Order: sequence, then structure tokens, then C-alpha cells
Amino acid sequence: MSVFVPLGMPRFEGEPDHGPRAGRGTGNTAYLLINPPVTDPTTAYHSIPYLVGAARAAGHTEYACVDANLDAFTYLADPARFGAALTVARSLRAEIEARSAAPRRHDEIRYRQALAAEGLTATSARDAIAVFQDPEHFYHLPTYAQAVAVMSRWWELLALEMPPGTADGFSMRVKAAVNLCSTRDLSDPEVPAAVARPFEGYFADEFVPRLRERPWAVVGLSVNYVSQLPVALRMARLIRTVLPDTVIVFGGTEVGDVVKYAPEPAAAWRIFQDADLIVPGEGETALIGILDAVGNGAVRDGDAFEGIGGVMTRTRPDPDIAYGSVATLASPAYDVWDWERYWAPEPVILYSPTRGCYWNKCTFCDYGLNTDRPTSPSRERPVAAVLEDLREAGRYARTLYFAVDAMSPRYLRTLAAALVESSLDLRWAAELRLERTFPERAVGELLAASGCVAVSFGYESGTQRVLDLIDKGVKIDLVPDVLAELARNGIAAQMMGFTGFPTETRDEALATYEFLQHHEKLWTTSGIGVFSLTPGSIVAKEPGRFGVELLPLSASDDIRRYVPWRDRQTGEVHWPEPEDDRIPREYVTGNRKVSFDRPFVGGIDSAHSLLYYARFGRGLLPEPPAEGPGREEEPRVRLVEEPVVSIPFASVDELVGVDDLMAEVSRRSRAHLDTTSGAYGDWLDGTGTARPGSCGVLVLAHGGLVEVPAGVDFAADNAVTRALRLMLATQARV
Repeated sequence: MSVFVPLGMPRFEGEPDHGPRAGRGTGNTAYLLINPPVTDPTTAYHSIPYLVGAARAAGHTEYACVDANLDAFTYLADPARFGAALTVARSLRAEIEARSAAPRRHDEIRYRQALAAEGLTATSARDAIAVFQDPEHFYHLPTYAQAVAVMSRWWELLALEMPPGTADGFSMRVKAAVNLCSTRDLSDPEVPAAVARPFEGYFADEFVPRLRERPWAVVGLSVNYVSQLPVALRMARLIRTVLPDTVIVFGGTEVGDVVKYAPEPAAAWRIFQDADLIVPGEGETALIGILDAVGNGAVRDGDAFEGIGGVMTRTRPDPDIAYGSVATLASPAYDVWDWERYWAPEPVILYSPTRGCYWNKCTFCDYGLNTDRPTSPSRERPVAAVLEDLREAGRYARTLYFAVDAMSPRYLRTLAAALVESSLDLRWAAELRLERTFPERAVGELLAASGCVAVSFGYESGTQRVLDLIDKGVKIDLVPDVLAELARNGIAAQMMGFTGFPTETRDEALATYEFLQHHEKLWTTSGIGVFSLTPGSIVAKEPGRFGVELLPLSASDDIRRYVPWRDRQTGEVHWPEPEDDRIPREYVTGNRKVSFDRPFVGGIDSAHSLLYYARFGRGLLPEPPAEGPGREEEPRVRLVEEPVVSIPFASVDELVGVDDLMAEVSRRSRAHLDTTSGAYGDWLDGTGTARPGSCGVLVLAHGGLVEVPAGVDFAADNAVTRALRLMLATQARV
């Protein structure tokens, strides 16, 4: 368990440590902060260290922190539990195969997912985590790839226990058989419980006993990603059951999004029905106010919280969102986590020297609770205070990610120069703007000297007209010079953009990919998504300026995370889509230099990517070994096999899959039909599309399924079968 209480933590004068009034009436309130599943287990998000640092400086030193995300996956990786999951998957396949009736669509989805168990053993998950934590195996790419493959397979097994389509790696789909845009789904306790089902064993065996260790006066859930929301709601129900008198607080960026996009304030309380307080904005000052109030005798159903800034109560649903000064904040308390337990060979810490965005003009942006600008106002921490923070952080890690919206060029240069002059030996990365002054002022050399290993850029589009509509403040012709300045100094560039901005033509969309192709030697990784219109953006507030007509949402999607729209010129209607069908497949695959994605190597700004940059430079990956008998191709640890499995269907490709479900979700959304969890019963219960027969299926390391040619004995390990396996695997990736 990653509950960490600092050594020498003060106790209450004259009171027993676990007495019923512990933390109350003394000004020092006992509180518990929780990071819920599902999110990245390779490092810790920085919200809880910031909250504890502020509360500790204010005198609240009775606390504990639980990274329930890390704990839950560690629990599930135990060989006995992981082995049981493999048995369940194989039994499910056998049961479906034994039925006389044709399988339902839901059966076929689960059958495909259950094939992920083949080629795994009971120790595969535990051993994969050990590879991530091993300083030698982690940097050996064939071995690392085995560990990533296990994680991909593991998520298919976890998905068997969740509503179909919900699981998406270490994330969740916003809309699938559960609709995270729906207050009806999120406020029905059975729906979050269904999503959280894989974690129920952890809750019963480890989480609930932790809650009972002492009568916590306040319990806070830090929910920063939509993938954490349903599990956090389930955990809140457990907390309320175990600790009926405890003040439960929800905070984090995802909580802010729910408050912001919900149809009315009361809807947030229907969703967070087990909460007493909601903190939708920055949390340090709010947490101190809550702890002070409880320490002075406030109870969960009282009115003592009404005067605390930034806190929503049931009688005061509209909080006054204040943006505090970062100059006077206490240093983050990085000692709250046991860093050795995270899935990396050494810790990577997130730290924010600034908050908000100094540019704050991009017309697509809609981040945080700002109502008049794209995101929160820019605030900078004095560089001297930053250096002190980093010295403390350096006790736990030498690699950091500056988790900022964007630092101003002036502040960036000042901070980098201070790092050069300091005795700190840190490696860092950050998201920055493509500033034309980089080559003019030799900023690349300064950044490299300060320890910078990678920079991510939202370059957005390869077309100047679109960039001007976005108000990006960037000249596309100057971008290669900025990237070249970084490349000359060994700093990796990670490029982020999107297609589909209003009025963008097909040629302009292609230009976004072609820019990367033309300059592929200057960048290392890229991620090109598809534009999704959000209601707080400038585009949504001024649709006529962008040739856009806003359209009504599906009635089910009353949490307005997106807005469908019509192009006034072409009449084309746009809904959020995972892919832009105007872009040829070879354009998409041609811009991927690494086959992994977040939270693994190749994912933009992932902890694993930062460690690889620090080890291997801007190329990210190690140089391939020289040809010859000593060439190292095989993994040092074999964690997953690629078996060929015989199945009683004419073709594995005919089995209904998650993609078919997502097509149904899209169809229902566009037709304004019900898309809440109860709407898919008839579709899932409908007869599947697989025909009886027989075929062989190659289960690839990462879990992909490929139908194999008849008559080939893949059990034989020879040059022919190896070549065929490689060919089939290559076809599957394409």
C-alpha cells in the first residue's frame, strides 16, 4: 500500500493517537487524500503533493495519502489473482464455444478479448512491472516491448469485467456502453460500480481496511482525468459507508470539467452525491479552509464551509473561482509517495513552476474554469523559490516534467540560466510555444546546458491560414528553424497538432502531416488528433467568425464535453471522431516512429519517454545493434508468447468487436437516440456475425488477432514460420 505517513509526524497533545476526536478542535485536522484508478502507474500526478505541502505549512500535519491507482494494479498483478483472471478468460471462451445457440454480439466482443489470455502465465503481469522497474531490462527495447505487450493484453482481460468498450488501456472511453457525458449514467450508483468491478477485490482487501485505520475527519478524492471519475464515484460510496461522519471532498481538473460542462449546478451534486464539498478549481487554499473549519468543530451537514473561497456546497452551488498566487505557495510535499513502487527504473516527478498560459489566445482552447479566456491567467513562481523546490524534489528524482500550460520566453530563459548556475543535476522536459526567438537567441544551447532533454510543441497545423484562425501567433515558415535549433543541441521535439478545424480543406489537413514528413529529421515523436469543439472555446462563443453553426447535442449527453457543429459553407456536420477519414492511412502510419503510446516510450511527455531521452538522446531509442553473430534481438526476459489458437468460427475477423460497438455509439449519437448504459441492451443481445467453422488465430504479443493460412504448422519453429509470423504481424500493424 502506498499510504505514507512521515516519520516524526506530530500527535495531538494529551489525546490518544486514534481517539474519536483525533484531528478535531485543535486546528490540526486528520485528513486522507486519494488518487483513484484509472490513470498512469508509471509516475504520480502532482496534485496531492501540492495539496499536502500547502496544508502542512498551515499546520495540518496529521494526514495520509493513498495512490489507489498504483495499489490496485499492484494487487491485481499478484500471480494468484492474475492467474485467476487467465482462468476466467479461458473458461469464458469454453462456455461460449459450448453453447448450441449462436453467440450474441456481447459474447463475440468478450470472446475476442478473452483470447488475450493465450500466451500469458500467472506471473506475466508481476514480471512485466519488474521489467519497468529494472534499470537494465527497462532500457533493453526487446525486453521492454514484452512488458508493454503484457500490459496491452492485461487491459483486454480487465475489460471482460467492465461494460463493453469502456476500457481503453490506462484510460477509458468517454462514450461506450457507459456514457461519461451523461448525468443519468454517472448519478446511477450501479453504473460506476460496473466500471469499477475489476477493482472490487482491492477495495475489500486493502482500501476499506485503510479507511478503518482511524476516524479521518476529511477524505479527499483527487480526480484529474475522466478515466478516474467512475471509479472515484464508486470509492466515494464505500467511504461514505465506512466513515458516515467524515467530510468527503471531490477536487481535481476532471471535477472542474464536470462542474463546468454540467447542465446546471444541481447536476454536479447528483453525480457527486456522496460528496459534502466540491472544489472545482485550484485546491490548496480551499483545502486549508476546509481543514481549519473541521478542526474548529464544523460538521459535514453544517454551514461552516459557506465562506471558504473556491468551495461548492449544496446551498452555495456557484463558487467564486480564485486564481491564487504561486509565488507564496509552500513547496510540494514529494515525500508523500514511495517512489520506488512506480513502474519505472527511477522516479520522474511532475512540477509546475508556472500556472496558466501567458499567451491565452488560442481559439480552440478550453481548459480550466476560466469563463472569459481560453484558460487560467499566467502566474509565475519566483525562480529562487523554484530552485529551492527543485532541490527538495531532487532528493527523490533527477528527472522532472515541468507540468505547465506554457512558460513565457522570458521566464523560460531566466529559469534555464538559473539551473545552469545552480548545483542541481536535473534532466527535464516541458511543453513550450514555438517561439521565433529560440534560434535568434541560441535558446537551444541554454536549454541543453540546463538539463532539458525534450520539448513538446502544440504546432497544431501545417497551414498558416489555419494557424491564423487559431490565433496561434506562430509563423509556420519559422518552425523548422526552431526545431533545428533544438536538434543541434540534442533536444528532442515532440510535435502535437490536429486536423478538422473549421473551414480547413482536405489539402490543408494533408499539409499538417506533410509538414512533419518534410522535416522528419527535426522531430522525434508526433501526435496528430482530430479537432473537437468544446463549449467554452472562442470558436463556440463566436461561431459566425469561424463559419460554424452550433448543433444540439444528443439528449443523453447533458455534460457538454463537446459540441456538434455544421460547416456553413459545405453543410457538413461534425461530431467528435477518432480519425479524420480524409487522411490516407499511410500518412498516419508514416508519422509514427515508435509503436508504443502513453504511458509508455513514444508517448508524448510520458515518464518512460523522458527516461529514454535522458539515456539515448533526442533519437529516443537506442541505436540498433550491429549485424553479426553477437547481434542482440531476443528479449532477455520472455513474458508473453504468440500462440496460434484454433477457434470454432469460420473467421476471427467476423467476430463483433469493440469497433462495431463504437460505430453503434456514433450512429446513436448522431441520430439523437439514447446513448446511456441502458440503451445498448438490445444491440448487445442481438445475434453476432460470426459463422460456425474453424480457423487458426495468431495472437500477437500485444494482443492483436490475425487469421493464419490453413495448412501451416505454426507450432514448428523454423525460418518459414518465423517469416510468416513477421509478415502477419506487419500486416496487422498496417
